[in-house]
Amino acid sequence: MQPVILALRTGTLLVLLAATGCAAMGESGSASLASSSPATGPDWWAANKDRATLVPGKGFTVPGTPGYFDAEGRPIGGDSVQQASYVPPTATDEDGGGLLGDTIKPSAVMDRLKTAVGRGRNEAAAQSLMAEGEALFRQQQYAEAAEKFEAAAGRWPDSPLEHDAMFWKAESLFFADQYPEANDTIMGLVKKYPGTRHLDKVMARQFAIAKYWQEHHMADPHWPVTPNVTDGTRHRFDTLGHALKAYEHIRLSDPTGDLADDAVLATANSYFLRGRYDDADYNYNLLRQEYPKSEHQLKAHLLGLQSKMMKYQGSDYDGTALDEAEKLVTQLLTQFSPQELGDNRERVMKLRAEIAAQQALRTWNRAEYYAKGRHYGAARFYYQQIVKEHPTTKLAMQARERLGSYQGLPDRPTPPVQWLASAFTGDPTEKESEPLPPPPASSRSLASLLFPFASNVKPESPPPVETASTPDSATTLR
Repeated sequence: MQPVILALRTGTLLVLLAATGCAAMGESGSASLASSSPATGPDWWAANKDRATLVPGKGFTVPGTPGYFDAEGRPIGGDSVQQASYVPPTATDEDGGGLLGDTIKPSAVMDRLKTAVGRGRNEAAAQSLMAEGEALFRQQQYAEAAEKFEAAAGRWPDSPLEHDAMFWKAESLFFADQYPEANDTIMGLVKKYPGTRHLDKVMARQFAIAKYWQEHHMADPHWPVTPNVTDGTRHRFDTLGHALKAYEHIRLSDPTGDLADDAVLATANSYFLRGRYDDADYNYNLLRQEYPKSEHQLKAHLLGLQSKMMKYQGSDYDGTALDEAEKLVTQLLTQFSPQELGDNRERVMKLRAEIAAQQALRTWNRAEYYAKGRHYGAARFYYQQIVKEHPTTKLAMQARERLGSYQGLPDRPTPPVQWLASAFTGDPTEKESEPLPPPPASSRSLASLLFPFASNVKPESPPPVETASTPDSATTLR
């Protein structure tokens, strides 16, 4: 029995090697496997090969003989024949050319394997599967329809038929409540066909899926690593994480679409409700800047302002969030009318007063710090800043009292060991030392010391300057 089994295994291996094209390295195109007919056998092809003309996408045609043929002269087409066309091998950037070309590419090997088992490219079979899928879809048998559409896309890839088949597969999975598979199909469709004509439709489906996952997590919060083994509408892990990823995919795939700003707002709200105010503030700011005509602008301003206030940790920490909140309040009151704000205007005014009080407190702490160190000049500066910039706060009244009590005090404290400092730097009250007397005239200059020969050289006298003569003092030259 063992020799028989070994022979069967060896024979199977040889068949697979032949099917994948490893035995033929000079041809990288794919061709259908069809039996030769008596009218078009090898001898006929050898005699007519020179007259054959290649029609891209269909195969070779010979004048006087109907139909199309592959590179070996075998007919292409028919119900029982695998349809394909010969594509001359070309070197691309992906396969790098070379001796093997794309013969050993995984996709090419898989295509040849499918062809060998009768599952290769076949437009007629793909159209038949599409019709079956559409019939099942109309009968609301969505799971079975999705399988048909998937098979149709595989039988005629890189074609308009595959484009439509992927869309209808996503639709079928959506109505079959298989949301993870539908979402993955939508992402694959948009990745392969970025300009798909179904973009608005698939984005609406993906937004509905993401919203369902988000609401499910809000109703039943769980850890990202908590497994889901019973609900087919959700992924195995991290339901909310997949919802946020779907929102991001909508924004990046269709940034000018109707649902892009809705996706950003939903993402920001999710972070806000979970107390992640930094991420919420980022997304609200993204919504305000990238989508200025969005209907969610008021929400983005109000919730963004609240996020910034929640980010602020107090006067002992960074005050960037507080400064940004002040600017946002001013922008909010300028951009939206009292009618648009409604009851929110009163809340905004209270937040404005709270921001001013917090900014005054930060300045007050700075002034108190310098006052404790007896740097009264710096302390008075910050007290005056409080009175000037925040006159309506309670700290402004206390700052005025501090300015009155520190009036007349020195700007800087007196050093505790003045006598020691004077020993090294001198007493500034002493009389300044008189300047040194000039050197005697007989002393040699620095130039004479450096250049002795210069002492024997007498400088030439400058030429006399002629002065203009007057008629009274000199004879007039003629």
